[in-house]
Amino acid sequence: MIKINLIPPEYIERINRKAVIAKAVLAAVVVVASVALVSAWHFTRSATLESTLVKRQAELKVLQKDVDQVKDIEAQIAEVQRYLDSINSINKGRFIYTHLLQDITSDLPATIWFTGMNTTLSGGSVKVDLSVNSNSAYDLAYWINSLETAGYYSEVGVGGIAVTETENGKRFTAPITMRYTR
Repeated sequence: MIKINLIPPEYIERINRKAVIAKAVLAAVVVVASVALVSAWHFTRSATLESTLVKRQAELKVLQKDVDQVKDIEAQIAEVQRYLDSINSINKGRFIYTHLLQDITSDLPATIWFTGMNTTLSGGSVKVDLSVNSNSAYDLAYWINSLETAGYYSEVGVGGIAVTETENGKRFTAPITMRYTR
């Protein structure tokens, strides 16, 4: 079988050249369209971010007033706290002797009395030396036990107990040392 081509080769070349040009134009159009689409996306994204930034800056200005008010209030609170702390530091040891006498006599039985009391203030505690007389050994033991178990007293010590006979019965005399901390 013999094949005869009746189309001139220049015509086929022109058709092929037009096809290559059409493909190149199509590729260029696709590239330009892609670049335009990406550019439009970036532009809208940029515009959205800028409008969001403007809104947030406006909110920040509004909230900055509140932040400034909070800072002012915190400064006032700190000033009041410093004032209260200074008052507390002044009053810290001011009433310690009053509290000592109230606490030491609150559990004191009626059969016990003091013949002498020496105190030494050091910091927030008071070292107390007592001379005690009692008509009842039981009451003296009970009171010393209550001092040892009470939370305000530490280092409770009892010296030698002297027993003397009186017309009312036996009298117990003892030195007591302790540290009082309120």
